[in-house]
Amino acid sequence: MGRDGVRERAYTLAEVVVVVLVLAIAAAIVIGSIGTTRDAQAISAARVVGSDVEVARNLAVTTQLPHTVLFSPDLQSYKVVANYAGGSYAAATAVEHPVRGNERFEVRLAGLSGMGSVVVETVSFGGEAYVTFDAGGEPSSGGSVALRSGRTGMVVSVEGLTGAVSVARSVE
Repeated sequence: MGRDGVRERAYTLAEVVVVVLVLAIAAAIVIGSIGTTRDAQAISAARVVGSDVEVARNLAVTTQLPHTVLFSPDLQSYKVVANYAGGSYAAATAVEHPVRGNERFEVRLAGLSGMGSVVVETVSFGGEAYVTFDAGGEPSSGGSVALRSGRTGMVVSVEGLTGAVSVARSVE
């Protein structure tokens, strides 16, 4: 009873347990769907790489010149090169970026905003670290680039016959 002699209403133990249980379930759903920052970094990086490979393919078709996406897992970077004739990554000159006018089309993953933890794990296009698109947009070979950030792995694939580019989570 309260000071005035009036009985105060209190919550029963069962009511408190139900409320706590509902809040715990809601929190588990929300936290589970958010993912981690590293997950988001891997996904974003794979989308950027996939888009850039598509741009290289489109450049080959529009300019009617072969364009190559040349990867350097050691440097964690890649560049788009016209008429690539082989040779080292350092010796190849990247084309001008089609959007950022006065810049070369070279991307260093750690230099991308918020993607410092993304790592290029493997690059394999017919045993090479590059894919070349001819004037018709067909690739020299199919293959893939595997990226990882934390526990999340992503794969950017180029279909050998069509040149179609896809991005998917890697299977562990």
